[in-house]
Amino acid sequence: MLLDESGQIIQDTRKIIYPGANGDPWWDTKQLMDQIKYAIGIFKSAHPDCKALFIFDQSSAYASLPPNALKAFKMNKSDGGKQHDTTIPQSNPDARLQGQPQKMTTSSGQQKGLQAVLEEHGFNVLHLKAKCVPVCPFESQNCCMAQLLSQQEDFINQESMLEVFIKGTGHQCLFLPKFHCELNPIEMVSKNLFIAS
Repeated sequence: MLLDESGQIIQDTRKIIYPGANGDPWWDTKQLMDQIKYAIGIFKSAHPDCKALFIFDQSSAYASLPPNALKAFKMNKSDGGKQHDTTIPQSNPDARLQGQPQKMTTSSGQQKGLQAVLEEHGFNVLHLKAKCVPVCPFESQNCCMAQLLSQQEDFINQESMLEVFIKGTGHQCLFLPKFHCELNPIEMVSKNLFIAS
């Protein structure tokens, strides 16, 4: 929050909602991103020469990926889609390809499909179907092209929209462990409030 000289709140990042049939919409990624942009503006006004550290729990809204995220199951077998460029991970089985940049578009500017991306990763996918129908077998890793590509580190280790935005403004963020009362301060607050009541 931002205070004036007399200590009165003039800007506050808190957002109180009353969701329901006749109330506010449920909290979603768009509202979260709007709140973060507003919070960063307040922080910049209050502390112009500092970097903020934003700490979040594990809400699903915080994990939303950017529109151009690497999503193997949204890709076509042939070229077409909207993924951003990436780097072939160090864990790639072909050591010659490890750490190499990978363009996700063809020379004509069209987005590459599953087959082209996997072949550039060094995989032979001639015997693989594009995607399993209706879903992949449990714990399968290479039943189809989409599943194989989704297991590559550059697809697994993507930053959320929230993290990309915060880091892009020069600040930092971290996410607390799931449901661990000793490592997640908000769980301790909830526990203490429950005991007090």
